[in-house]
Amino acid sequence: MNRGYAGFYKGHYLRSSYEYAYAKYLDYHSIPWSYEDCVFDIGYKFYKPDFFLYSQNGKLVKIVEIKSRNKDAKKNASAALNVIEKRYHIKCELISYEELLDLYRKLPFSLTSTIEEWIKSEDTTINKAAYGELNGHYNLKHNEETKKKIGEHTRSLWLSNSVAKQRMLEGLRKSGLAQKGKIKKPRETRICEECGKTFQVIITSTQKFCSQTCAGQRAIKRAINMYVKTRNEIHNNIREYIIKWSRENSDIVVKTPLNKIKTTIQPLIRDIEKEFQVKDLRVISKSVFGEDRGRKELIKFMKSVCNEDVC
Repeated sequence: MNRGYAGFYKGHYLRSSYEYAYAKYLDYHSIPWSYEDCVFDIGYKFYKPDFFLYSQNGKLVKIVEIKSRNKDAKKNASAALNVIEKRYHIKCELISYEELLDLYRKLPFSLTSTIEEWIKSEDTTINKAAYGELNGHYNLKHNEETKKKIGEHTRSLWLSNSVAKQRMLEGLRKSGLAQKGKIKKPRETRICEECGKTFQVIITSTQKFCSQTCAGQRAIKRAINMYVKTRNEIHNNIREYIIKWSRENSDIVVKTPLNKIKTTIQPLIRDIEKEFQVKDLRVISKSVFGEDRGRKELIKFMKSVCNEDVC
């Protein structure tokens, strides 16, 4: 993947030019999305997909992973997405450079210009690795196969006479872990917050779920709730914006006949798109009424706002 340029876009830390291009594609079509909402246990490792696409009512519709033209990377990603589809019953899609190119053929701007826009942006960096919370693998645990390999490597180091072995011994001495016969940390039984099953953990552990599957399901629910909350806040802000706009343009609103609504509504929609990145009239109507009622009901609402001010 084109990982030379990473940076922030709408509060999300995107790790490639292709991810930015896909985010711009979603915004152009007013498709609600979020980024790296949760991690999935796919059996042989933990996997954090890129984009989470939602419906207007906040339901998770699809997961999309962005990859470059690298065949191995696409093969591995495809295998991971297949597991997520079967285990979590979520539709998944893999998009690479070729698919992005096809998507952009229908847009009024090119994929090349979008990538150049990202590269030249002040929000991007040419660092090829992100550290700490910005790293895609931050806070992920090793799977059993990886743990086994690490254990085998560590044993080989203990059997050797290398500098690495001396460093490990020094580290143990400093940490106080070289002593033998340590007392086993006490365990306790907990109830999984997702499925209600009991499980045992070290008493100092922060684990709340019996498995990564349950943790993944809870993460999905949490992500959906966060999206719904954000969406509701945007809807409220759009409604307040429409009220404010109606008052500032009361002469035009009051005089607008019901057979020539589009002329009045169009500038408002452009302003809302610029302010909130929303241009779908159905979403705008839903922000006011809680459901889509069309142009006539919207202009009637705007007229009522103006008439209230007159009274």
